[in-house]
Amino acid sequence: MAHVALALVIAAALPIPVRHALGTLHGFPSMSDAHGNIIADGVLTQEVAGDGVVVRIHWAFADGRQAEEHDEFRSGHTLAQERFSMVETRGGIEQRRFEVDFSTGKASSSVRDEKGHVDRDDVQIELPRGRSFAGYGTALAVTQLALGPGEKAEITFVAFTPRPRTVTLQVQREGEQQVDVAGRAIACDRYTLHPEIPFPLKLFAGAKDAHLWLTHAAPPALVRAEQNLVTKDDPQVVIDVTPRGAARSTAGAGVRRGN
Repeated sequence: MAHVALALVIAAALPIPVRHALGTLHGFPSMSDAHGNIIADGVLTQEVAGDGVVVRIHWAFADGRQAEEHDEFRSGHTLAQERFSMVETRGGIEQRRFEVDFSTGKASSSVRDEKGHVDRDDVQIELPRGRSFAGYGTALAVTQLALGPGEKAEITFVAFTPRPRTVTLQVQREGEQQVDVAGRAIACDRYTLHPEIPFPLKLFAGAKDAHLWLTHAAPPALVRAEQNLVTKDDPQVVIDVTPRGAARSTAGAGVRRGN
């Protein structure tokens, strides 16, 4: 029994194989709040050169904020995230910045408060290569996991509290669901990403599960994500890869998101 447990631990620590080749793409996702109101318009580009992959996602929020995510990967025989950054601005002034260098384990966060003071944290964290991800990289990693219905896997996730920390995400493939996309029902598999809460508990108290919907038919493609925007205490948002319309202020009547 001990040998079986050891084998499972070793398997969990292995880099994630690339089962489906990554390609170049250009998309226009929409971000909604928990009530279905469209709050941000997105532009996503994924560019491939050799075994290198660069992803950029720009969000324009209805409230005037701008956010830019930048990710770099290597995708030869295995998938490895090299860099992650997310920068949020308002009126041209940087409000928040989150960065991870997966090759060195250096991570940082900086947050500007209402008085203009910037609180910055620089940390050194352990990041198993090919098993550690952040931001868009998390969804990309899940698309490469060979999970049957009900099966689970673990990956290391860089969480921001807002101080950068690592947490183990338990990824489980749930049952098949139909997702309504632009008036069409798309057969998807729902994945739950559950953070295994470390000590001390209070650092992750209230952390919610994230969910991904990937196409049931291979190759798996992301259709929808439900997650915190960046930090643990950010509100959960829903990201649809197909544009749902223009973002608008939530002060008026909301637009409901179909399920």
